[in-house]
Amino acid sequence: MLMTTPSLALGRALVGRYSIQRLLGIGATLEAYLADDLTLNRKVTIQVLLPELAQDPQRRRLFRERIVTSATLNHPNLVQVFDGGQENGTIFMVSEYLPGGSLTEMLSELGTLELEEVALLGLDAANALAYAHTNGLVHGRLSPDYLIFDADARVRISDMGFAELSDVPVSEMTRNEVLYLSPEQAVGNASDPSSDVYALALILFQCATGVVPFIEPTAAETLNARVGAPLPVRSDLGTLDMVLAQAALSDARLRLDAGQLANRISGLANVPETPALVEEPWEPRTPSQDSGRFLSTPPRTSIGFQAPSPAVVLGAAALGANEFAEHGADEFRRGDAYFPRGRFDPEASAPLGTQSRGPRPPRQPRRRGRLVGILTVLILFLGAVGAAAAYKVGLFTSSYKVPSLVGLTKAQALSLLSSDNFSLTINAHAPSATVPANDIVSQRPSADTSLKSGGVVYVTISTGPNTTTLPLGLVGSTCVIDTQKLKTIGITAECPSTDDAYSGSVPAGRVAFVVSGTKKNPSAVPVGSTVILQISKGPAPVTTTTKPGTTTTTTTIAGEGPRAVPNVVGDDQAQVYAAMKAADLYYSTTGPGHGTSAWKTVVSESPAAGTMVKWHSNVLLTVAE
Repeated sequence: MLMTTPSLALGRALVGRYSIQRLLGIGATLEAYLADDLTLNRKVTIQVLLPELAQDPQRRRLFRERIVTSATLNHPNLVQVFDGGQENGTIFMVSEYLPGGSLTEMLSELGTLELEEVALLGLDAANALAYAHTNGLVHGRLSPDYLIFDADARVRISDMGFAELSDVPVSEMTRNEVLYLSPEQAVGNASDPSSDVYALALILFQCATGVVPFIEPTAAETLNARVGAPLPVRSDLGTLDMVLAQAALSDARLRLDAGQLANRISGLANVPETPALVEEPWEPRTPSQDSGRFLSTPPRTSIGFQAPSPAVVLGAAALGANEFAEHGADEFRRGDAYFPRGRFDPEASAPLGTQSRGPRPPRQPRRRGRLVGILTVLILFLGAVGAAAAYKVGLFTSSYKVPSLVGLTKAQALSLLSSDNFSLTINAHAPSATVPANDIVSQRPSADTSLKSGGVVYVTISTGPNTTTLPLGLVGSTCVIDTQKLKTIGITAECPSTDDAYSGSVPAGRVAFVVSGTKKNPSAVPVGSTVILQISKGPAPVTTTTKPGTTTTTTTIAGEGPRAVPNVVGDDQAQVYAAMKAADLYYSTTGPGHGTSAWKTVVSESPAAGTMVKWHSNVLLTVAE
């Protein structure tokens, strides 16, 4: 967290009840303190809305609304909010204190987690997000800092719904602040539930691999790298690789939601299911009850259909229509077996809470009818067994040759197999240097093998070329050093002078870009491939035009030094973006068009065009609709 001057003094008794002990951190919207609850004799966390934000009445109102909403939530993987209040202009929230530290601290110490630990962490966090999203809360800035562990090492998500209080635009965030933002946030759109899912997928990828995907030298390059890009393929993640890829799709419309992500992770082997949310719509509920209740479910030890036990089968079969008629309504089904409320002996006393029905009259034997019934059932049973055996050995089915499926998509293969009544099962995913990702690599049985109608063809799906994660620190280093680094992981590097490139952030003579195919600065490349190291030529020349177009001057902006504000009066959004990006400056808007995504033109700018300002300074634009 960004540390600035705290607004609460240590030892202060806030509203006479919460004694401030120490500062925990200061973020973009809230200050967090450890405090003693003098009334209930417990430690709590006090989160105070930053003074500059508290001056805005709308943000104060929104903060109060978020406190009220958060206090009604009850989930084992969300930080519990207890209370809120204000004193002398300070508005604050009271929540439980978690002593286990954050995921950021854990990764700093351990580097990576075991895959089973990653899956369990993801399952808990995804369930918490699904619950919060159902109740109308979106985090919007999810990162390892907000995944905190309690005394039992159970993960909790903190600060759900408070990111929108921030007034810092994405264009002014640091690289560390944008590491987990979604592609839709990268282009300036508001966060939504799918943005939280994307962030969680990147966090879990980092937990398993030790690498933050899509990280680049600058914040802008980091954001651009994820737009339209899939998550890097990591075959060492096993089945978790595909799940995270679906949760981190660039198109939010195709992305898994939090509930689907939890279900996919819980379907992995050796991952126990967590308490499931069960709503009770038939009962009148208050807002605080509407969060549902949690029922524990037993751990799952296998994937897919689980056959009933012999005891269950025999128990169910042992109670026929005659027996049910004899025992009456005192027999009922609970779970997978039948349990009698009382004893079967009619002479026995009734169990506690039931009424005795007295002696049961003796039944008259019907030996001939029973014998005929038994013989009939036996004949039908033997006939059914014989038919089943005949069908199993293929007396009633035809055989067909299995077509070749290698190189086809799943949809193409299904269409081809359906004509012979074959079914398709995906039994593995594997890297391939020749077969594109999501196409079929191999099949079993092989092509031209005879298979009876209704048989199953098992296929392996390609995950694309096997990849190697590139080491950090390549950009900004030298050609010689980077070449040696890459050689140790089996990657060949070349530094042709014809590929030198301009860079406003990397000094001349240093590596500005690592290029693999059409990708710049990828986090992973195919195993054994060759990459191009583009050497920086320094800042690119920037052309500025003095309107109405009579004078054109060309100047070179040096690195991070001062630069002139470009003249964008009369320009539209695309022109403004291009000019400000070339000058390496930020901008914000005001005026009649402010707050609309389709403002038409710039009316004025401050500072004025031509003014020399610092690198990454902000230019205020007055825009019209």
